[in-house]
Amino acid sequence: MGWFTPKCPLDSESKEWVEESFNWLIEAVGSDVLRNVEVILPIEEHFPDRYDGSRASIRQMAERICGYMDVDPKCIELQFFDSEEDRHLHPLAVEEKSRNHDLGSYLRRRDGKQVIRLDVNQARDPQMMVATIAHELGHAILIGEDRLDPEHPDHEPITDLLTVVYGLGIFNANTTVVFEQFTNQQYQGWRMGGAGYLTEEAFGYALALFAYARGEVKPEWQSFLSVNVRSYFRSGLKYLLKTGDTRVARLPAVVSDTAEV
Repeated sequence: MGWFTPKCPLDSESKEWVEESFNWLIEAVGSDVLRNVEVILPIEEHFPDRYDGSRASIRQMAERICGYMDVDPKCIELQFFDSEEDRHLHPLAVEEKSRNHDLGSYLRRRDGKQVIRLDVNQARDPQMMVATIAHELGHAILIGEDRLDPEHPDHEPITDLLTVVYGLGIFNANTTVVFEQFTNQQYQGWRMGGAGYLTEEAFGYALALFAYARGEVKPEWQSFLSVNVRSYFRSGLKYLLKTGDTRVARLPAVVSDTAEV
């Protein structure tokens, strides 16, 4: 009767965009990246360096992420800025809005050096910092290596999607929506903010495509996803395993397995 048929977490138009962009990225960077990449987690094994929010520790973090994304750190110049909005108010007492345009920026210089600028005000949140660095390094891979025109209207969400392909999607998905509370003698309240250019639903489905293409039916890394993203991931992967309704193909030699997610 179809009552229990799993549903895709995205509408048809969004599903088509994510799948077409995912396929384009696999062709652009090579299927071996998707096949062999390690899923990076917020654990000491993947980030063993001491992190205290200092610029030195951020540089160390960036160099490690360069390694995960196969970017030569010698080609990256890291710079820092202090966003104006956080200078006069409590760090969290700012206007409620997405911060995706403030957290980082990318510039390719004529001398071949690629500049990544990071907002020091996000240093208190190491996962947000990882997500921002991964996104900006995505620009270095796509724009810096002439894979994508910087004037492409979707270059920002495509770059977000690239973090999934390189195994860092958990960080970017989890920081799409961030709930923060603050209190001191002057201010008290909360803010719902976040980063990134994709929705939680889109990240969840993109991670499902990532697992599906790699033949992962019940990956252990899903436990590190936020509650919402994990829900979208599970429904997306169930949908893919049950229906096979996708433009994204499983990698060659991947054995089909339709066990429960």
